[in-house]
Amino acid sequence: MSGQYIAAAIMFFITVGVTALFWLPASKIKQKCKIVNFYWVGVWVFLCGLVALSGAQSVLIILGQDVQRFANAILVGVSASFVAFVMFAWGRLTLHGLTSLAIKVK
Repeated sequence: MSGQYIAAAIMFFITVGVTALFWLPASKIKQKCKIVNFYWVGVWVFLCGLVALSGAQSVLIILGQDVQRFANAILVGVSASFVAFVMFAWGRLTLHGLTSLAIKVK
């Protein structure tokens, strides 16, 4: 039984470490444009959330909890939200770039 707790603790600390590593680019690199900075930080926050949720699911499974259906539903929802966020950001940033280019051309 104690080996199970050790494995869960190791997985927990690995999850915290990897999540912290994913947070570094968002906190250390500042973009000049506010719109770009918003989406830059947003992408990294979504990635941190995905890593944290996946790690939490793994820790609970190691501890013998039956969280498979609920955790998978949450991960699918967050993954779909991430894709929607990235696609919206791509469209908005493209439109922003095109309008900036049109203003400079005039």
